[in-house]
Amino acid sequence: MTILDEVGSLIDSSSATLTLGTNLFLGRLPDSPDLCVAVYQYGGEEPLRTMGGDTLASYEKPRIQVVTRAAGYSTAEALSRTIWGYLDAVLNETLTLTPYLRISAIQSPFPMERDVQDRVIFAQNFTVIKAL
Repeated sequence: MTILDEVGSLIDSSSATLTLGTNLFLGRLPDSPDLCVAVYQYGGEEPLRTMGGDTLASYEKPRIQVVTRAAGYSTAEALSRTIWGYLDAVLNETLTLTPYLRISAIQSPFPMERDVQDRVIFAQNFTVIKAL
């Protein structure tokens, strides 16, 4: 599974209000519903090599961004902070089939903008360390 699939499944299983494909999306933020979350992957850091090896990496360090949209500021912020808690707590866990050493928040959730329909968009970024 891809990192988006694994993180999306974690959020889906942790949340009582978010469901993949309904209001939780991977790699896109559709125009509806008003209250929804999108998970994106973007460039991370160089992979980790262990045991002094200079050839094959043992762990990769991608980054993900979680975007939360809601009609109200406090709703978007609260949902963002809830997701932040789910992800920042991952430490030495296997998500689906892949071992994850850590998912670390780079910063607290922050307001990005209001979209053309005046809905509030919050974002947060995470560094991930996962086995290859």
